[in-house]
Amino acid sequence: MASHVTVRLFNCGETIIATINETRAAFAAALRAPGAGIVAPGTGDGLGARLIEQAGFKAVYVSGYAIEGTYGKPDLGLLSFSEVAARLEQIADATNLPVVADADTGYGNALNVIRTVRGLERAGVAALQLEDQDLPKKCGSMPGKLLISTDAMVGKIKAAVDARSDPNLLIIARTDALASEGASAALDRLGRYREAGADLLMVLGPYDRAMAHDLIRRSPGPLAYLNAESLTMPMLPPAELHELGVPLVIFPTALILAAAKAMQNTLQTILTTGSTEALIGSELVSPNDFNALVGLAALRSAEARYVV
Repeated sequence: MASHVTVRLFNCGETIIATINETRAAFAAALRAPGAGIVAPGTGDGLGARLIEQAGFKAVYVSGYAIEGTYGKPDLGLLSFSEVAARLEQIADATNLPVVADADTGYGNALNVIRTVRGLERAGVAALQLEDQDLPKKCGSMPGKLLISTDAMVGKIKAAVDARSDPNLLIIARTDALASEGASAALDRLGRYREAGADLLMVLGPYDRAMAHDLIRRSPGPLAYLNAESLTMPMLPPAELHELGVPLVIFPTALILAAAKAMQNTLQTILTTGSTEALIGSELVSPNDFNALVGLAALRSAEARYVV
């Protein structure tokens, strides 16, 4: 299958031509390298992805919580695969960084997972995460989650591995079994998921720092760790996690929570003062800086070159 080539016109005003396959290969190699340590903040839109790249991070995590939040919805799996795939394609097009996608349950059974993997691979993601929840699914920090059987999840992972055309498209297998089945059962599930071909593993809480260290030590494969503000798992410093052998540390919800708080504060200022002038230079990005962030100069250059 030919590599998917994307031309991007926004990185520091330069035209960049890169294959998504090259991005995936570099990301996979970085995670597998001894002492690997990548931090991926989460976003639900292209603007967040550009900010993550501008800040100097090496990967973008696309959180289901954040995508649904930008639709004004809670993280209950209310969006369709097509809606999520379209957003992921927009995000992958907005950044040169590898994109790690939260693909929830794969939007159905193992047959749906085949379509999900093929669609998200075409969208340009470098890795995708599947979880072993049953429908109706819930945010990982919410109580009352239902699980599919271990065998059913193994089938999904095998389907995902077989469906990808690029072997560097990483499959992350997440279990939510700890809360209802205990740590040993959760680790047993992860062992089966690893055997089925998952490249990285993830185990959700609730658990404390001591259990976090124990789970990392006993994990049957490399872990991706969530530092989420729900605090159902302890927020551990990335340096500490990397020292323990965790190659990928994710901050899934920080940006959307920060954005919501900033918008609330700005709206309150408008309501109480009738102006945002006092926020200029402190709480608001300048229009010129925003235009630079979203690549206006590069597109102006392209316009001068191509548009008659």
